[in-house]
Amino acid sequence: MLEIGGAPGAAAREVARRIGPAGHVLVLDRSPAGVELTRRTCAAEIEAGLLSTLCAPVESFSLAPSIPPFDLAFACRVGALDGRHPRLYAAALANIAAALSAEGRLFVDTGDPMREITLR
Repeated sequence: MLEIGGAPGAAAREVARRIGPAGHVLVLDRSPAGVELTRRTCAAEIEAGLLSTLCAPVESFSLAPSIPPFDLAFACRVGALDGRHPRLYAAALANIAAALSAEGRLFVDTGDPMREITLR
């Protein structure tokens, strides 16, 4: 699972707890301070190999070739995806699509409930 804009890690911790060792959560956040906070609050999950972090903006990130694509991504209050920064939207979606498997799905918090964004 890919969590976009995931600092301070509360949702990622809960997801990691639910999927356990069968899965992995990558928390992507543009803020170095947010990533550091996530690393502190999720230290046990990181040490167990259930969770990792990446500091980069969603509109300009890419996964290392050694990282397999994700099946699911979600974002809450991410300006590039919720309409606050519309000029970043297309690049963000392209990068997310590249990080997901062919069947991968993206959910974005644009109100209640979360909305699925079609990528393909």
